[in-house]
Amino acid sequence: MSSQSSARYLPITKMDNPALSGSSGDVEADSNSVEASLPATCSSQQLMPPNSDTDSVVVQPPTTGITRTQWFTVVVLCFVNLINYMDRFTIAGVLTDIQADFKIGDDDGGLLQTAFVLSYMVCAPLFGYLGDRYSRRWIMAIGVLLWSTTTLLGSFMGGFGGFITFRALVGIGEASYSTIAPTIISDLFIHDLRSKMLALFYFAIPVGSGFGYIVGSETARLANNWRWALRVTPILGIVAVVLIILIKEPERGESEGSPHLEPTSYTEDIKDLVKNHSFMLSTAGFTCVAFVTGALAWWGPKFIYLGIKMQP
Repeated sequence: MSSQSSARYLPITKMDNPALSGSSGDVEADSNSVEASLPATCSSQQLMPPNSDTDSVVVQPPTTGITRTQWFTVVVLCFVNLINYMDRFTIAGVLTDIQADFKIGDDDGGLLQTAFVLSYMVCAPLFGYLGDRYSRRWIMAIGVLLWSTTTLLGSFMGGFGGFITFRALVGIGEASYSTIAPTIISDLFIHDLRSKMLALFYFAIPVGSGFGYIVGSETARLANNWRWALRVTPILGIVAVVLIILIKEPERGESEGSPHLEPTSYTEDIKDLVKNHSFMLSTAGFTCVAFVTGALAWWGPKFIYLGIKMQP
């Protein structure tokens, strides 16, 4: 290296080590001379030696495969969700027979679904709280066992008061499952895979509702008694309880890489949800959708039945 080149890079040493310079003014002057002497395409970072430790780090790509355990869990949850909605809309398929048996009008017929929805709505936040703090697998199993048992017992009620009471208890059992099952899928998958599995899970809603209409009405027709329509899903519910117990519950936040979450109070959870404007608007919109589709799903079969009956 020539003497001119050595003189050019000498101020860098002074700039990096101010103690070697005479004063802070000399450092500032030397710094200016360095900036003037460096080429336009040269960066001060290029003068630093490479870090061999960071260069040798190999970032492993995240795994996107689905294990057999995950598939088993998803299939079980989808199956239970299907019979969940199948049980919910079985009564809608035999509503005219129920009204004729109990000698009730449309007001009491609608009250059957109102009792179910109210108990469901009140208990859903409670089960969400319990699901964040206790075993979700056992809460779901107990909930499915509850609605299976109450559905079966309700089919033996001779009075409308007892029947509607058991219908409200069915709402409690179904609330325990519907609020907890999606959180297990969220803890198993991330990103687009999570969306696909949740879409598969919620696809069971229209399929199960349709099965409720068909299986319920056909069972009542074959048995010549609407009560037998309510005794199909409890059998499937017992199978669902066994399958739920067999699934492996993931750690909370496992898919996000943060299984150790800090506990919060119920009041703090509610405050956080209320402050989430996106969540509140989405909930309000879905409430309007559920109001319309719920009424259509409940009264639709009877409306079609009366329409066919009025044909000449």
